[in-house]
Amino acid sequence: MYSESEKCKVKSEKLQSGQTLLELIIVVSVSVIVIGALVFATIASLRNAQFSKYQLQATKLAQEGIERVRIGRDRNQCITFPSTGVNSWNGNSTNSGCTGSGSIWTYHITGALSNCDNPTLDPQGKCYFNIDLNGLLVNIGYSQTNFPDSLAEGIPSSTPVFRRAVTLSDETATFDSRKTVNVIVQWNDFAGSHQSSLTTILSKQ
Repeated sequence: MYSESEKCKVKSEKLQSGQTLLELIIVVSVSVIVIGALVFATIASLRNAQFSKYQLQATKLAQEGIERVRIGRDRNQCITFPSTGVNSWNGNSTNSGCTGSGSIWTYHITGALSNCDNPTLDPQGKCYFNIDLNGLLVNIGYSQTNFPDSLAEGIPSSTPVFRRAVTLSDETATFDSRKTVNVIVQWNDFAGSHQSSLTTILSKQ
């Protein structure tokens, strides 16, 4: 049989053992929370840095697209529109591949061109184009809402693959002297689909 003092000693040792186990559980739990928070913060920081990198690339590609359209205007380069007589910016271009004979400045693009912008369906519909190095604009279709993923120019030499398309629009009062150019660059990453776009206004030369 234990004496009274021995019983108190055993109880004290058990109590201390329980406290030590509780302290260990608390320390482990806090460590897991802290490490988890650090890992989450690191991953979020890396993702934000990657997104910023992609966004910068997309902006540069949009700027390049704007410059290509400007080059096309300066060189009176071909423009292919659906079901119209548009030949080029100022008309009658002798560049290879141009059809028709009309100037883009004689056409009210927004709400006027067949199969390009149809105000009956959607006044905000867009006509999309691909743009080559020389500024040649090739129509790739009309869409009320969707970016033409499968037809837009792919830029596969980078990761992710960026896709770029150009839209032209104008206003009733100034369609014969000003055209609005919007270049859209789209890419996909871990967070889904993203777009970067730049807009400028080109005047008739």
